[in-house]
Amino acid sequence: MVDKDPMDSRIHNIDKVKHSGQVFTPDYLVGNILDCSEYAGQRILRKHVIDNSCGDGAFMCAFVERYCRAFLSECTDKTILKQELEQYIHGIEIDGKAYQCCLQNLNSLAQTFGLDDVKWDILNDDTLQVDAFDGKMDYVIGNPPYVRVHNLEGSYNKVKTYHFANGGMTDLYLVFFEIGLKMLRNGGCLCYITPSSWINSLAGANMREYINSTHCISELIDIGHFQPFEAMTYTMITKMVKGKKNDSIAYYTYDGEKHDKVFVENLSYSEIFVNGNIILGRAEAIRDYTEMIRNNCYSFVQVKNGFATLADKVFISDDFPFDDYVINVIKGSTGKWRKGFFPYDSKGKPLPKDVIFSKPKVAEYLNAHKKDLLKGKTEAEKKDWYLYGRTQALKDVFVNKYSINTVIKDVDSIKINEVKKGCGVYSGLYILGNVDYDTICSIIKSQKFIDYVSILKKYKSGGYYTFSSRDLEVYINYQLGTKQN
Repeated sequence: MVDKDPMDSRIHNIDKVKHSGQVFTPDYLVGNILDCSEYAGQRILRKHVIDNSCGDGAFMCAFVERYCRAFLSECTDKTILKQELEQYIHGIEIDGKAYQCCLQNLNSLAQTFGLDDVKWDILNDDTLQVDAFDGKMDYVIGNPPYVRVHNLEGSYNKVKTYHFANGGMTDLYLVFFEIGLKMLRNGGCLCYITPSSWINSLAGANMREYINSTHCISELIDIGHFQPFEAMTYTMITKMVKGKKNDSIAYYTYDGEKHDKVFVENLSYSEIFVNGNIILGRAEAIRDYTEMIRNNCYSFVQVKNGFATLADKVFISDDFPFDDYVINVIKGSTGKWRKGFFPYDSKGKPLPKDVIFSKPKVAEYLNAHKKDLLKGKTEAEKKDWYLYGRTQALKDVFVNKYSINTVIKDVDSIKINEVKKGCGVYSGLYILGNVDYDTICSIIKSQKFIDYVSILKKYKSGGYYTFSSRDLEVYINYQLGTKQN
């Protein structure tokens, strides 16, 4: 159990210099990450720590503050303290202005401890090109860059040489995991906050293979819906210990109001890897998910995407100035009924143009919106300009189905509606199959479905999740199959 070492007020009181154009880590989150890594108390003395993308020094200042407090609790010799800060605290920053800001922030903090002229071991360099710290660090801690590697220009060829880069189609933070692990001694600890996408993305495949073979992760804190960075992706804190093979991972979620982790369960490595991806949640929910994926042999229903007119303002309305070719349509995301102009036959085939335009009011309406429908093209380039932009869902108008929204938070947020033949669905999914409404509702409007969707980790803002047609189809068919058995 780590002795919590809260951030001293000194860090908050110094006038930090920030360089614009970079994403910096808030102090409370820095504290969370250092606590997770157990960089606190007497254990950190004479241990090497590095932030290999240190920016303006959020983590560096926290290292120094914790080191000074731990040192001064047992010794008052500031000459030795200064020497140890120079020897054991390390950093790398590629951006010259951020590098200078970091030095200023560290110097300001050091002065609050009565220290001057500390020769900080911080390199103004490209971490991809630095190997001086390899195999020497006890801690690698930080918030690595999230940039897509194809934006790196001159560094791209170097990035491709890393195994975790997966041939170059990746995010830079994955490469920093590999770099960080190389920097560690055996038994050393890496602790990063990064996007959580590595648990199931194609780009993260090589890293997951490494994790599965080494069992190096000891703790994960899923930040989930809470977004500590403005306009950023969903994130996770990952703790790895080099050379230690763990039987399980301590899995936590995050309380965004209290700024603290919340223990969920210890998850077995044998359970969390499913089809090469990592699945996180309560162990029971993971087992249910795994059973679903591995026994996906039922086909009671199909789930499809609704209309994609690509011009809803033209094809969907509360009222049209004509009745020809108009059907009732439901917006799956809200359950609201409207009218839809549907220039197709009962099999979803387009009606002949001359037939459609033989109706004067229809022709007048379409011609009035012709510019919007052509979308900058000529009529010769887009001969079917008066039709929907996509053909999906057209042939299912004249069959019974159920609509459902794809952004949900809890059971009460799920909207399922019966859609009779002759009616359409847009902005949502629909379910086809010979299953009655009550059965469909009992399967989907359940906490079990919410648990299933939450495990998919497809976050939306405001505490919501989303899911695909395939996700829903697998779930319904499995539940119907188990009911039959």
